[in-house]
Amino acid sequence: MKYTIGIVGLGLMGASLAMALKGFKDARVIGTDIDEEICRRAQAEGVVDEAYAEPGRVFGQADLVIFCVYARHIPALLQEHAQRLKPGCVVSDICGVKGPLYDEIMPPAAPAETLLPEGIRYVGAHPMAGKERDGYENAEAGLFRDRGFIIVPTRRSTPEGVALMRELAQYIGAGRVAEADAREHDALVAYTSDLTHAAASALCLRPPTGFDPAFAGGGFRDCTRIADINADAWTALLMENSANTADALSLYIEDLQRFHSALVDGDRQALFALLHRAGENKRRMQGL
Repeated sequence: MKYTIGIVGLGLMGASLAMALKGFKDARVIGTDIDEEICRRAQAEGVVDEAYAEPGRVFGQADLVIFCVYARHIPALLQEHAQRLKPGCVVSDICGVKGPLYDEIMPPAAPAETLLPEGIRYVGAHPMAGKERDGYENAEAGLFRDRGFIIVPTRRSTPEGVALMRELAQYIGAGRVAEADAREHDALVAYTSDLTHAAASALCLRPPTGFDPAFAGGGFRDCTRIADINADAWTALLMENSANTADALSLYIEDLQRFHSALVDGDRQALFALLHRAGENKRRMQGL
């Protein structure tokens, strides 16, 4: 029987992943989406080999199921369809927040109440990729190339399942692959992703009177690129990781206040020290 990968959700990320996985393990790639027109297009355009509006048809065939939908939808999908999963199936997700989701799927205080049938392995993943524009029509096979890829094992993971996700990450062209538990993942993503989206958005809340795009150089464009945002998706992500993001924001506000104080006080030495330290940290974080 041919190895089968099931993609749940054929938006930007799911459709891009389906494209990127063409040829992986010589697999058949099947997908599901609530939008029947997207299912039709994805199959007609060769993004997937088969597509169904009924998720259960994917659950029943796939050796690897990857959720590419909002985290809030995953527990309900598992409650309804998990019993259809093939024995030994590996389940994954690409959600940006892990802790609350995994606590719901695999309650730490009540292990017997897991939403996963016996023998099903679950290995989370988070490709650090995306676009300002969501949706199937913006998908591309190269979306994950040279991007980070985080593997998030759970208590229902196995070494074989983790190895499968490493193999997948390398196949889709990920530049750096790392492993982290759910709590560590959420704390780091609060800094590298959630905070940066909040900061970019804040920069666009009060544009100066008479703003002219001619004044927008590369620095402004780089700092505000991700403010062109899917408000629904990012409201969900920020609220799901609210405690970690609030902590990161508090430290960021403190550092902004240090810049503010140096400028108000005319303290050139303090301002130089802040800029010098930031530059050193940036180079170290990039491995330069």
